[in-house]
Amino acid sequence: MKRRALLKDGAEFVALEESDFDGETALQEALKRNPEAIPVADLELDDVIVVGRETTLPAGAIDLLLVDAQGQVIIVETKLSRNPELRRKVVAQVLDYGASLWKTAPTLRAFEKLVLHYWQSDSCEDTRVKSANSLRDGVEPIFKELCDEDWDYDAFESALDDNLASGRHVLLVVASGLMDGLSRDLLQYANICLGLPLYGVEITMFKLGDRELIVPRGVRHRPGGRRGVSSTSGHVDRATFLAACTPFAATFFERMLNEADERGMVLYWGVKGFSARMPLERPVSVMYGYPPDEFQIYVASWPLEDKDMAEFRRRLSEVAPFELGGQYTHRLRLDDRIEQQAYAALSFMWDKVEKMMAAAQSKAHP
Repeated sequence: MKRRALLKDGAEFVALEESDFDGETALQEALKRNPEAIPVADLELDDVIVVGRETTLPAGAIDLLLVDAQGQVIIVETKLSRNPELRRKVVAQVLDYGASLWKTAPTLRAFEKLVLHYWQSDSCEDTRVKSANSLRDGVEPIFKELCDEDWDYDAFESALDDNLASGRHVLLVVASGLMDGLSRDLLQYANICLGLPLYGVEITMFKLGDRELIVPRGVRHRPGGRRGVSSTSGHVDRATFLAACTPFAATFFERMLNEADERGMVLYWGVKGFSARMPLERPVSVMYGYPPDEFQIYVASWPLEDKDMAEFRRRLSEVAPFELGGQYTHRLRLDDRIEQQAYAALSFMWDKVEKMMAAAQSKAHP
C-alpha cells in the first residue's frame, strides 16, 4: 500500500500519493540541478558542488561527482528500487568507480582536468562555473557564499589533495526505496566493521497531477552513535591549539607564530590548526600547523618556476626528514629528537618566504 503526504496549498491541504521517478536519469537530473537537496547534515558532510556528471573513467561513467567544502570527494550512484541489481551490484559498482578515480585522478591537476572538462561542456548548466579556468575559480566564490567569507580555499585544496592521493572517497548510493534494496545491515557492516564510507540517501517522492514532493533522507552509521559536531562548529585559537600539541611541538609553534607575526604573515585559524600565508594581493599559504605535532609546508600556489620548485624540494629534503603527503604537501612530525633539523627547516622557510615576497613586490612595483 502506498503512503501519502499532505501538502498545504494556501488554506487547503492536498494529499499526495507516493510515487517514483520515471527513470534513473530523472533522479540524476534532479540532483545535478539541486545538489543542496542531498541531506549533507545526515551524512556529516559539508555543502557540496557538482563537479561531474557521467564522468568517464576506465571502469565506466560515474553518475554524479561532487566535492564538499571540506575537500571530500563524493561519488554518487543513482538506482531505482525496482532495479534488481541494487543490493549487490551497486556496491561493487561504486567500489569500482572509487578505485578507477584513484588511479585516473590521484593528483589535483588530474582531478582539475576532469572537473573543467565537465564545467566547460554542454551538459553543465551551472552558469556559476561555466567560465571557470581552474578549480579555484569555480569553487571559491560558491563555497564562500554557502559557508562564509572565512572559508579557506588553501585548506580545502590541501584536504582534497590528500583525499585524492589516498583514494579516500565517499561512496554514496541515492535511490528511491533505498532500504528495500540496500539494507541497513549492509550499510552498518560497511561503515562500522570495514570502516568504508558507503552511505545512502533514500528518496521518497509523493505526487498528485503535476505536483511533486521529493523528500531525501541520509543513512550512515558510526560506532557508538553519531559523532559530535565540535570538529566543524568553530575555529580554534592560539591558546587552544598550543594546548593540544606535544610539549616540543608547542614550543616550536610558539616560536613560529611569533616569527610569523613579526613578518606580517596572515594567520588563519581553522577547526584544528592554522595556516600562515604570505601577505600578497591574494594571500598564498606556505605553512600549516596541526596538533599534536604536524608541521606542513604547502607549495601548490607558490609563484615559482618548475626548476625553482624542484631545487626548493631538493634542498628541503636535505634540511629535515619531510615526507610527502600528496603532490603539494610536505609533512614533518615534530619531535625533540629532530629539534635542530626542525628549527633549521623553519629558518630555511622564512628565508624562502622573504625572497618570494621581495620578488612579488619587485614585480608589482618595478
